[in-house]
Amino acid sequence: MAASSSPSPLNGSPAPASPATIQTHIPISKTRTQRTNPHLPTPTELALLAAYPALLGFGALFSLVSPETRGAGFDAYTQSYHPQDQHLAPSYFARKDNLLNILFVKRGWFWITVSFFVFIFTHPALQNTERRVRAAMRWGVVTAWWVFVTQWFFGPAIIDRSFRWSGGRCETAEVAVKEGEADTGDVFTAAACKAAGGRWFGGHDISGHVFLLVLGSYFLLQEVGWVVARFGGRNKKVEEERSIVMHDGAVKGADTAVAPEARTDKVHEGLGLGGKFVLTIVGLCGWMLLMTAIYFHTWFEKLTGLLVALMGLYTVYVLPRWKAKANADLLYYPTQVAILHANRIPFQLRFSPALANKPKPPAHIVPKVEAQSTRNDQKPAFDPFDPPQPGLYITSTDPESHILVLNKFAIVPEHFILATKEFKPQTHLLRPDDLAATYSCITSYHENGEELFAFFNSGEHSGASQPHRHVQLLPVERMREGLEASWDDWSVLAEQLLPPQENGAQGTVPFRTFAQRIMIAEEVVTPETLHEIYRGLYRQAWCAAATQGTGFPGGEEEEEEVMGDGPCSISYNLAMTRNVMVLAPRLAEGAAVYGQDGEEVGKLSLNGTVLAGTALVKSQAEWDALRNDPGQLTAVLGKIGLPLVPPDSKRDRGEDMKPHR
Repeated sequence: MAASSSPSPLNGSPAPASPATIQTHIPISKTRTQRTNPHLPTPTELALLAAYPALLGFGALFSLVSPETRGAGFDAYTQSYHPQDQHLAPSYFARKDNLLNILFVKRGWFWITVSFFVFIFTHPALQNTERRVRAAMRWGVVTAWWVFVTQWFFGPAIIDRSFRWSGGRCETAEVAVKEGEADTGDVFTAAACKAAGGRWFGGHDISGHVFLLVLGSYFLLQEVGWVVARFGGRNKKVEEERSIVMHDGAVKGADTAVAPEARTDKVHEGLGLGGKFVLTIVGLCGWMLLMTAIYFHTWFEKLTGLLVALMGLYTVYVLPRWKAKANADLLYYPTQVAILHANRIPFQLRFSPALANKPKPPAHIVPKVEAQSTRNDQKPAFDPFDPPQPGLYITSTDPESHILVLNKFAIVPEHFILATKEFKPQTHLLRPDDLAATYSCITSYHENGEELFAFFNSGEHSGASQPHRHVQLLPVERMREGLEASWDDWSVLAEQLLPPQENGAQGTVPFRTFAQRIMIAEEVVTPETLHEIYRGLYRQAWCAAATQGTGFPGGEEEEEEVMGDGPCSISYNLAMTRNVMVLAPRLAEGAAVYGQDGEEVGKLSLNGTVLAGTALVKSQAEWDALRNDPGQLTAVLGKIGLPLVPPDSKRDRGEDMKPHR
């Protein structure tokens, strides 16, 4: 697989993903037509939620058409059939003394709690203490909602308060209150009314059974379902549907819950002991919910019980998906977009005036950064990746050499970053684990029907802004957002930069790039393979920079640099997709942009996204100048890297170097 410097496009057929040795769990998105609104439950969640009104509706219909229930006497006080003579009830489950009601429903939250904790302490996917703590915290919030609704809410529970507020009263006890034998506060709850020998009458009685059974069963399904789906998904594609943080971008999902080496393709192993226990409890909840729907309460009381349960569930499982944006941990900057052509190659030009005024950390937190800060090998006083901001943190890779975090200042939704867990310089050569973790992210997206574009900025002229080593990743589908249908000729530039012998050239970028195909047929892509490709590309770029008079030494110094993992002597951008790796040496970060009067209106700065075929401006003057004169884009591109010259020497092609080791 010979690497080469070439401007031609890539139309290669896709190849199977590689079992890279470093695995990552990343926020997998859907295409725009499939995207889940993070303010709403996912399609799977909606399907599960739909089962509850379906059960209640079926039960109400059954009670209307069943001869037994139509012929039985319904007591409005107790909301049941034949309370005085339970033996006349139309069914065993229409009796309040049925064993499941006494032993299960009346102690429902106990069984739900026990099954939940058995699951989180026995399932292999939840061996991480942090995950158990987060799950326990969610249980605490749901339990608090159950307490507020049914037991206590700074006095009487919400159910009791709603009954009184809707005109209800304790019938027998009212007489005792009038005669001075009892106090109104003593009979403000259903339990106190019953203890006083009275009966609730006249108000709206929210169905506590429906509330408990819906709240508890859906809580268990949420806590267990996603984990088991991932854990049991080794030999089948399990797509993550949940979208969080931004109303126009998914960032995180349940696929972060379990490491890939712990998966199984056997359902009973995926469930585990705890999962089977939970399914039993959920099944009992479903059965008793159906019995409640048929034999107890009015339809409106059952409906309000359902709605109150859903209020709590939405607060716990959907509302937190807005968290990062609500806390300003993540800021999304919308853009305008136009397509300009540089040497017949379409480039996206995006304009985001808001980005020019993005907030800066307080001065006492971030020390003054020198112009050459990205060239330093020392860890800075402020490091956004160590530790990462909690609202931006996604997950760790396995093994835990890298972390995934959201880009705080996102132009493209779902822009995320792969950073080394421990500080490593951005200006040093990449290691096999850096490349393998990046490629694992790319293949994970591909397996879920999307593609990623990854880029790396190294050196003072590359557009790098942080000295802590990090690779940035953008979903290609999200990069297309805002493009008009007539601009469908835009595609990721990196995949058009393979040598001419593979595809006919359709245009040239005005700077030198070095590209090599990654995927060939059924070949397995290992970290070592990726690193070998990377070293070969870097070698060629280094030699080209030296040959074209940029002042870099050669010979033994070059060989030692390429074969090691120390600092780089050139600035460069690296791009990677599933099919190709591209490296472009850099001589400048950007160049001036001029208005129609010839006056300088700003500077177009470019980082690794230039290898995707995109550029960003922050001022109206720059935006107008480039659209009015697209040739300026070509001129800037010609100044940022090595000029295009034929590779007329062996050294320029890296052919006098020793074989890769």
